Amino acid sequence: MRPQTLTPDSPLIQVLARGVCPICALMRAFQNSIIGSPVKQPARGLCNFHAWCLAAASPAWEAVPIFRAILQNAEASSHSGTVAPDSCDWCDALRQYESARFSEFVREMQRDGFADWVRQFGTICLHHADRLIATAPETLAALVKEVVARNKDELRKQLAEFDGKLHRGEGDGGGILGHIAEFLVSQRGVMR
Repeated sequence: MRPQTLTPDSPLIQVLARGVCPICALMRAFQNSIIGSPVKQPARGLCNFHAWCLAAASPAWEAVPIFRAILQNAEASSHSGTVAPDSCDWCDALRQYESARFSEFVREMQRDGFADWVRQFGTICLHHADRLIATAPETLAALVKEVVARNKDELRKQLAEFDGKLHRGEGDGGGILGHIAEFLVSQRGVMR
């Protein structure tokens, strides 16, 4: 059976079963939806990363009007100085989406079944774990610390096994490096 495609509207429970930080995974799905159909999220300014995403991965017929608008905005702002040259409407939209899904995650963690599943099997990246620990109720913060400790232990064991394979001349299992990067800084390409 093929796994379901993750969309920005996917329920959190679907994302938990993937073994990744659910907030990061949903942010990535949201960002991919913007890039896949950028006219749904117009932009007057884009950061370096999102401008290149628009150029490389968006349908050209949707990218052209956005680039045209950004060029016009850049011309107008260079004369008036009204728009910061590094402002990015897509980063702003991503931060708003992240806040909404973060709040949803905190609400869901109040449910025993959800919290128990996260305790036993969940993954939370360090960025979102730090936010949860700083802003969530004490009982939830304690649970997040427990999940992070379990995640670190699992990654240390997997890294030690991979290191042993490398020393024996085996190269299989390099996906652990991606899991560690995701745990430390979030999923690849997710802007904050």
